[in-house]
Amino acid sequence: MKQLRILGLSMFVYGAVMLALLFTPWKEWAANHSIAALVSATDRRVGNGIEGPVDMPMSIAGSAVVMFAGLWIGILVPHLLNKFRAGYAQPTTAA
Repeated sequence: MKQLRILGLSMFVYGAVMLALLFTPWKEWAANHSIAALVSATDRRVGNGIEGPVDMPMSIAGSAVVMFAGLWIGILVPHLLNKFRAGYAQPTTAA
């Protein structure tokens, strides 16, 4: 559970920092290193890549998605895993 919370927090912080950088003088650097550029660089399909900086709406959407996914992984997933684990720990009674 601790690892999920750390992963979720790190994803949320990354998304928040990149989103904040998009509204500073470093927005060109933030666009070049946005999550959309990272996903494009790791895509294995031929000819499917982003050349140059990512546009502003794509960078904002990418940062928002990373923040949402970080909250999802850091809060909701551990909560549900604990809930289901507690449910399985209860002995079942035969009718």
